[in-house]
Amino acid sequence: MPDFDTADASIIATFGEDVTYTPNAGAPVVIKGFFQSPDERPDTFDVEIEGNDPQVTTLSSDTPAPDHGDTFIIRGVTYNVKQVEVDESVLRVFLLIEA
Repeated sequence: MPDFDTADASIIATFGEDVTYTPNAGAPVVIKGFFQSPDERPDTFDVEIEGNDPQVTTLSSDTPAPDHGDTFIIRGVTYNVKQVEVDESVLRVFLLIEA
C-alpha cells in the first residue's frame, strides 16, 4: 500500500510556497504551504463549493498546536486563523480571514 503521508509531506516540501506562521504563544516561523484564495479556485464544472474563505494547507508537524488567533503572512498579506481542519493525518487546512 502506498505511503500517502510521506507523499503529502514531499509534495508540500517541494511545491509549497513560503508562508510565515505565528502561533499565539510563539515566535514567527517560515514554513511551506499551499495557499488558495477564493479567486484562485479551480473551475468545478457547476459543482458548488461551500465557503469563500482563503485557505492554506500545511503539514501538521509545522503547525503542532494551532488555535484561533494564530496568524499567517502570505504574499505580503496578514491573515488570522478562522478555523482549523485536519485533512488526513499529516495535513492541516486553515480557513483564514484577512486581518
